[in-house]
Amino acid sequence: MKLIYKTLFEVKILHEFYQTEKAGNTIFDLDLQENRMSFLKQRFYSMSKNINSDLQFIVPESAKSLFKDYLLKLIPSYSGFKVLCSVKAKLNPSGITSYEPIQKLPDDLLLPVLLLKKNSNFNSITSEKLENSLDSYYLFSNDNLYSGDRTAPYLTTEIPNYIASQTYEQGELARFAANELKYFYWDSSNTAQWKIINGKTFANPQDKVLIPLNTFYSFPKNKNITKADFLLKDTNGNIIQEFHFKKSNTLKKVHLAFDSKLIHTIPTRKVDNKAVYTLEVTGNAGFNRTHKVLFFDQQNELRESIGMVIIKLKSSLNGYKILDATGKLITKKNENNIMDPPAPIFEINFRSKASFWRYINSKNNALKNGIHAEFLISNEGALITKIPKSLTSNTILFKKADDTLLYLPNPNSSQAPIYQNNKIYNDIRVQESSLFPIEP
Repeated sequence: MKLIYKTLFEVKILHEFYQTEKAGNTIFDLDLQENRMSFLKQRFYSMSKNINSDLQFIVPESAKSLFKDYLLKLIPSYSGFKVLCSVKAKLNPSGITSYEPIQKLPDDLLLPVLLLKKNSNFNSITSEKLENSLDSYYLFSNDNLYSGDRTAPYLTTEIPNYIASQTYEQGELARFAANELKYFYWDSSNTAQWKIINGKTFANPQDKVLIPLNTFYSFPKNKNITKADFLLKDTNGNIIQEFHFKKSNTLKKVHLAFDSKLIHTIPTRKVDNKAVYTLEVTGNAGFNRTHKVLFFDQQNELRESIGMVIIKLKSSLNGYKILDATGKLITKKNENNIMDPPAPIFEINFRSKASFWRYINSKNNALKNGIHAEFLISNEGALITKIPKSLTSNTILFKKADDTLLYLPNPNSSQAPIYQNNKIYNDIRVQESSLFPIEP
């Protein structure tokens, strides 16, 4: 008998690098999901590149039998992937067709998908912290068992609230109000600045909770750590494993080898809070950090990825429903042959790397001061954008105060950024021209 497959759910990975248009508007300017999906559809019709150029989606080796047993399939879609389920169709007297999985799906079933890197481009274009203590990877989920609070349809956790005592990096996000996100940068006078952005939430350090059993821990460069203690605790506060390091000179990085016989790893077939641990790190000079961590069972697969999506069939959170109360798919076909409601679409948002664009004359002559003063400032013969600009896959124009657009060269996304004095730059070599005259 030929099996019928229907979409159980879809995940869209929306990256500012690919979802920004020429005038500078992005998919994150749109509040409604239906409008964001229309935005994607237009990009698809125009054959625009998307994150699938950089990522591929696979079922982890340890979960392949799960997908086989429950007659599930993973397929790529534009800017993401779908998980399909083999179903029986039933036409109801009302004219509505419902779909029931051939293999009953348990409410607490977990479906993992690895986000494997095809190349190194993702790291080049994505805004991430430069200094990360723990060698960790993303875990995106529709349930808060494994990580913090979230709001449908997003699989990312909420952006953390602004903390006045915290040190922020260029491009790092913080929440200042319920619907107000801002990113940080130092301006030309080295004054701390925050710029508001559109969007509800984005991938952030709180999503990086997935680690391999063999990992490394790096200490902040500005801390003179010579002694450090690590305690791994389970959800009941019991110590599972501990490490102690002491050195006459500064500890920069240490190796942590966790015992696979003592650790519950993921993915598992069903929800289990035994897989959630707390890593407490203390050191001299008042150093103190606490990390929520989960362990992945295949180190090689994890190191080739940016992380993993885990979908729980019956989430405890509102807005993440996949099955109805009877175990059927929530998506149905109405009397007009339209899928209504459609299969749920979950979203993962990424910000592009934000850098100051620095225009330098190709012959190292000083560029004329005051050129394009609305956007650029002069510094030692170069012209630098007043605020960091996000990298994009296509050329972005500068919008003037009167809403007219100005073309200035964009950086090459494959060019490595330059880090100087807590700032990130992209250098753009320009020839002498009417657009970029030099000083007489």
